[in-house]
Amino acid sequence: MVRGTISHQAGVPKEGQTMLMQTDTWTEPRDTVAPPGALSPESTSPTTPARGTPPVCTFDLLELIKRFGELPSSRWPWGVPHEIQVRLLRWRRPTRCTFEIRILTEGQPHQLIGKVYAALGEGVYAVMEELWRAGFNRDAENSIPQPIAYLPSMRLLLQEKVEGLEAKKVFQHGDQRSRIEAAERCARWLARFHAFGPRSGPPIPIEKVLRNTERRWRVIAELGGDMAAKSERLFRRLEAAARNLETPTFRPSHGDFGIHNIIFEGKRTVVFDLDGYGLADPARDVARFIVKLERTGLEFLGSIRALDRAVEAFIETYVASGGAPVAERLPFYKAHCCLKSAKMDLTRDRGLHATDVMLDEGLSTLEWSVA
Repeated sequence: MVRGTISHQAGVPKEGQTMLMQTDTWTEPRDTVAPPGALSPESTSPTTPARGTPPVCTFDLLELIKRFGELPSSRWPWGVPHEIQVRLLRWRRPTRCTFEIRILTEGQPHQLIGKVYAALGEGVYAVMEELWRAGFNRDAENSIPQPIAYLPSMRLLLQEKVEGLEAKKVFQHGDQRSRIEAAERCARWLARFHAFGPRSGPPIPIEKVLRNTERRWRVIAELGGDMAAKSERLFRRLEAAARNLETPTFRPSHGDFGIHNIIFEGKRTVVFDLDGYGLADPARDVARFIVKLERTGLEFLGSIRALDRAVEAFIETYVASGGAPVAERLPFYKAHCCLKSAKMDLTRDRGLHATDVMLDEGLSTLEWSVA
């Protein structure tokens, strides 16, 4: 029999708040564990969401208990769970919510990550399973979290929670040597992923990249003045650069490869959040990682150039590890990522300085590639 901790709170969810189900009677979080028989179906059946609470974040405890009980024992690396506790970690309206799920098996606690999707969850799970079988497993240096199951009725993806050192902490607070070692590990993971990842998923052609870039440019252009002129100049140069690029061989693409999605667990480098997986120019993933590093240098170390040595180590190791040929198209994708970062800084109230710096970096990247 599986038991579950029941906690909920009315209103819009906050990160760290426990949130298991949606009911007519709201209760404050508590530490008790209740067996399924103690809950009436009427009190736990889904109801109309409260104003401001997206349906994707509702969580039916009885349904979770039922679905866990239906999973074959082979799905559980540590044995069949007897108790369940759930805590909200992240709410990305309206597409998905991320939960921490603590399970108890034979007296031993284990942790999972549960992601409730508005759509696409089954596809993400399929990609993770294929990667796991391709060698990105727990015994490999280049790895992903172990996929446990996908529960279609709940739109819930279950995966291993990896405990370790977050890559972003190394680049934010580490010394030069640790940053270079971290960059090299990230590069080796990406090179292997581009070589051996599943060749399936939606293609992401350069035309789609330009359409997305144009939307971001127009958001910045609403400011008017020098910022609008600079963002338009960057977009027009991206348009011109795209016309001169040869069509690449598409490779598996993570979609959001960066230091925020990487954990070091001993010798294991674990990359998660494959929600944006598809087939794309491999230069796209390489550029995203580089711009994430530069953005981290700007935000935490006071200069966009602060992590240049780590950037160099990343590129050198990617090439040496058999990475795809990306040199010709890397400036285009880096400039594209700079414009994306500039727009994000603007809409997240980080101030105009960061937006201006990222636009300048995008322009100088394209100018350097032409020189």
